[in-house]
Amino acid sequence: MLYGLIGRKLGHSFSARFFNDKFAAEGIAARYELFEIPHIGELPGLISWHRDLCGFNVTIPYKQDVMPLLAAVTDSARRIGAVNTVRVFRQLQPEGIAASIGYTLEGHNTDAPGFTMAIEPLLPHPMADGEHRALVLGTGGASRAVVYALRRLGISVTLVSRRRSAGTLAYEDLNAEVMERHNIVVNCTPLGMWPDVEECPPIPYEMLSDRWLCFDLVYNPETTEFMRRSAEHGATVSNGMQMLINQANLAWEFWQAPRRKRYMSRLVELRHPDGSVESHSLAIAELTYAPDGSVSHADVTPFSEEVPGVEYLDNPIRIDLPY
Repeated sequence: MLYGLIGRKLGHSFSARFFNDKFAAEGIAARYELFEIPHIGELPGLISWHRDLCGFNVTIPYKQDVMPLLAAVTDSARRIGAVNTVRVFRQLQPEGIAASIGYTLEGHNTDAPGFTMAIEPLLPHPMADGEHRALVLGTGGASRAVVYALRRLGISVTLVSRRRSAGTLAYEDLNAEVMERHNIVVNCTPLGMWPDVEECPPIPYEMLSDRWLCFDLVYNPETTEFMRRSAEHGATVSNGMQMLINQANLAWEFWQAPRRKRYMSRLVELRHPDGSVESHSLAIAELTYAPDGSVSHADVTPFSEEVPGVEYLDNPIRIDLPY
């Protein structure tokens, strides 16, 4: 099985190392590759060419652009408005069913829970009014997941970007009054990411203190310029490595989650590897599909008579089982 990461520039990514080490350690017959594509329109061709691709992660700048290409998204991903994990479902239809054409894509967002798990243990003492308030730098797909996660933690959010807009401050708006009202800042921009390690968001670092937590989603380099400047003024700092690990493990769980489909037919045959065949007339077959699209399990419920108004398949369904 093949998994991967799509994005425009991926030289900074540790994802391939993480997953390939995981596969080797756990004896999983899979590999993970990086797929740089200049435009999201190249994704369908990539999937068609790599017929063993079972799932992929999504990074800058495609976390929002990929959504129109998906057949389904989880509720949390829909609420966030961004996807960072996609599974490719190439359903191998049992004999007797019209062959499926191509594939379907199902999207999820593991950034939000991965970020929550990483930041929650680091939260500073609440401010004088007992609240936490965060400045979130950037308005892209990663920012959407972070905002969703922070609000679910009960933390108020102020967005900051290069350009001022409705509900979003510009960097030049970060004066003493604004800074005093917050105690968390999260960098959701790629500023400072390898190889441009000298860059950092233009916030007033001199206004930070030991009451601040400064969290950078960038994890390469290990200590970003944003983190270095924040720590110089006493702030607690963290990079995005733990978030990466969290979201990667959650992505693996999503890729491995069972897919089920039901068929009703006048004859269902289950064929086992030893050559034996179980025949069930007038039955519902609920099939569980493995990540590669093959049938991993079948539950068959027989009926004594046809139910009025229910459409049954006339063709026998013949299912090859691995057990």
